[in-house]
Amino acid sequence: MSSSLVPPDVAAFVAAASRLPLTALQEIRHATAVAVASGAFDHAVVPKFDAARFSALDKLVRDSFHPRAQELRAARPGGGLHSAISRTTTAAQAIWKRDRLSAEEYAMLTGVFPSYGVSVPDHPERPAG
Repeated sequence: MSSSLVPPDVAAFVAAASRLPLTALQEIRHATAVAVASGAFDHAVVPKFDAARFSALDKLVRDSFHPRAQELRAARPGGGLHSAISRTTTAAQAIWKRDRLSAEEYAMLTGVFPSYGVSVPDHPERPAG
């Protein structure tokens, strides 16, 4: 499965997230670390993917951040690029399989991005109205 088969709404999210300013990516990383430490963010609910789908998503995310690799590595050696890729991938997985998550789980996995201008699709339990 190629990255071109990633659902359009997931691909749009990845593209928008990869364009976030460095400061926003750093703040998202920090907010996630604080949420994990407090128990408000649980990696166990991240939807699982088969190898082909995960590979397609992973390639899309990595390719999207590739032009900024040097910038992100320089800003936070040993973690800036990895953090941006990891947090974007986690949220993208939630968007792709949002129908398998509760509204609360979906908000936990994606909720920080709209604060920085990156829209995420509505959860099926909370349609736009």
